[in-house]
Amino acid sequence: MSKLYMFSTTHCSKCPEVKKALSEKDVEVTYVDPEETPELAMRFMIMSVPTIVDDREHAEDKYWGQEQCLAFVNTL
Repeated sequence: MSKLYMFSTTHCSKCPEVKKALSEKDVEVTYVDPEETPELAMRFMIMSVPTIVDDREHAEDKYWGQEQCLAFVNTL
């Protein structure tokens, strides 16, 4: 199933701003804590948070860090 994922942790200081920006968009997002769901994090090779994986078009595009994530969210 194709989805838009946002990987974040509770202790990430940059994640809340990205989550807020995503919440303002009309798009379905699956939020994932890689510490709680390591198998999904390993599947997408998540090495840092925040990370957004756009798997909606089967392309599996990734955006790392606050700056890249916010730039991507602005394109939605």
